[in-house]
Amino acid sequence: MEKKGKRYAPQQEPGGGEEINLLKKKKTKKSKKKKSLVPKWVYKVSLILLAAVLVLVWWFNRESLTPENISDWIQTRIVGMGVGDGYPVEVPGGESDVGNFLSVDGEAVLVSNTALTAWNSTGKATMSVQHSSSQPAVKEAGGRYLIYGVGETGYQINTHTRSLLSKDAEEKILTGAISASGRYALVTQSEDYASRMTVYMADGSVQYEYDFSQTHITAVALSADGVRGFAAGITAQDGGLVSVLYIFDFNQEEPVYTAVSADTLLLEAQWGEDGKVCAVGDRKILWMDTNSGETEEYDYDGATLEAYCLDGSRALLSLSSYAGSDACRVLEFRASSSPVTQLETGGDVTSVSLYGETLAVLSNKMVSAYSSETGESLGSCQAGSDARAIALGNESMVYILGVSEVRQGSFS
Repeated sequence: MEKKGKRYAPQQEPGGGEEINLLKKKKTKKSKKKKSLVPKWVYKVSLILLAAVLVLVWWFNRESLTPENISDWIQTRIVGMGVGDGYPVEVPGGESDVGNFLSVDGEAVLVSNTALTAWNSTGKATMSVQHSSSQPAVKEAGGRYLIYGVGETGYQINTHTRSLLSKDAEEKILTGAISASGRYALVTQSEDYASRMTVYMADGSVQYEYDFSQTHITAVALSADGVRGFAAGITAQDGGLVSVLYIFDFNQEEPVYTAVSADTLLLEAQWGEDGKVCAVGDRKILWMDTNSGETEEYDYDGATLEAYCLDGSRALLSLSSYAGSDACRVLEFRASSSPVTQLETGGDVTSVSLYGETLAVLSNKMVSAYSSETGESLGSCQAGSDARAIALGNESMVYILGVSEVRQGSFS
């Protein structure tokens, strides 16, 4: 058996042992000299630079790097390590909306008519949170889930492991958003105004409030730290309807930028890390630069929006030339109005999803994956006759929402 950690004296050769040992000593001295070529101050400077980088990382993420968040992250990873019985899994309550189906950190997440549930890649339920909303909607950021009832007053915020808040707004909720820092916003109906946006700190205390006298807000988004926000809505102008866009700094009383987009109803918005907000509408998709207020947009030219997926300022759309068309255009955008990917499909695309450099479409009971750089096919899988929505778990695996169950597919 080989022994390690012991040193053995070299065996001397007759008549040449001393010469061999002297050569070895010379080599040892040379190697020691080589090792000492790097000055000690280099190591000290490297340690200082490493410490500075760690401080900067902490500073820019200080809102998220709290003891509670770190504890949640650890517990979530421990819970998610378990192995389930595989897919399909049943939808709690049996009913759900396709807009409440998503993938977060490789897990399938769904808000049904009774609960918020997450399953890992093996089908194990890693989160199950009950709610009481009859028309639930969900928004997620930084592992926090904001669940609110559309047209209701109740809302709650949960992580995988904890219930953070459960409250009632003073007015009926129209839409909402949450940031990675835990700050969140609710847009509500107002007796005296068209709509009201209230922004809250993570503990539920009010940070900012703004009343829109003539604009009915339909979409809202927050920056990652929750100190800036975006809102868009519909108002009457010159005898027609236009969408008005607002950028807010919650340390200032009034919006810092406003813009107008004609002839579109904005449905949803997300704040990107590049400082641009992407907002998708029924007739256009647009981007607003949060640092300059400049906007650019892509007009559908009469095509019908069938499905969409937002990832920060990145977007994936499915457009058909007319309702019931058997062909669709699939367009991917990255922070600008010029598509980076364009695909033509032979069937109606009813759901789309993005993950990294992969995009996926649901069409004709099949899920097909493509490279978002080249449009090259990456494979496909059966979706099932009742497939309603898809969410990529990674670049080779997809979650599929059926009528009463969630399934899993792999591309080949």
